Amino acid sequence: MPLVKLPARSPAVPFRRVALSEPRAETQIQRGLYTVQRGERLAIPADRLREPTVYLNRDLWRQDEHGRVFRPGVQFRPTRFTFQYKALAWLRDHVDQRIPYWYYLATLGHDVHITTWGELYARHWHQGWANPFAPDRLDLPLDPTFDTLARTHPDWPLPLGAVGFVEDLGWLRSAKVTDAFISEEIDELVSAAGTEYADFDYHEVGTSSQVENNNDVALIATSGIARATGTPTDSDPIYQSVGTITADVTESWEEHGLFNNTTGVALMDRSLTGGQAVNLNDQVQYTYQLTKNPEA
Repeated sequence: MPLVKLPARSPAVPFRRVALSEPRAETQIQRGLYTVQRGERLAIPADRLREPTVYLNRDLWRQDEHGRVFRPGVQFRPTRFTFQYKALAWLRDHVDQRIPYWYYLATLGHDVHITTWGELYARHWHQGWANPFAPDRLDLPLDPTFDTLARTHPDWPLPLGAVGFVEDLGWLRSAKVTDAFISEEIDELVSAAGTEYADFDYHEVGTSSQVENNNDVALIATSGIARATGTPTDSDPIYQSVGTITADVTESWEEHGLFNNTTGVALMDRSLTGGQAVNLNDQVQYTYQLTKNPEA
């Protein structure tokens, strides 16, 4: 009997780290592969205009019916198995209310009421590049204020009227939360005046692809960019925070963390991102979702 291939914790996107770098942009412009917007030449990431999916001799791009541009292998949502939950709920309601308890006791050694996990999604705005499928359709920055870059480099001139295109990175990672976050939850229950539990809104990126660990308390190699303040949303049973980070150098962002302070602890979740190769002024908008799911 063949083995069943289980879903991965992250999608396999083979060309995730192929960069739309500034030197490559110059090369594209010299080859005549560009469009002109607002008097500025914007490189088109395609080897031939008649074949917009191919760049650097790689089958690199896709576009769906919604106009989203992405790379082969992207998943917009992770795989979900719900039949176990539905089966346990049906057995609880129609056979014996103790069946879920017996099931969890047999598989885990204890009962379960709520499970907790996190998921990371993202979109990448490529400064100064044109959409390979529709070069005349350009997108404004994901954070029009360039808030992160303005705070970290107040003396730098900001690219007013900047244009580019948005690549949809889709779902990046699913993972368990950190032990430090669990400890923070318990601390807040004990504290008479605790407030930091409501502050997990600060997004940070780093450059290390070291494997995730439940004991992580920080990113392994921070990018040095100040944490971006995310926008929280209450969508029971999901807590969502959306934060946009602006690149200050050319590098690859390999890890993301959600914290409850602008600096220091505590870390809710450290997630490997699959790598986002960014240039100066590129922006990546991260959407982190924490699910607190009631079990059967």
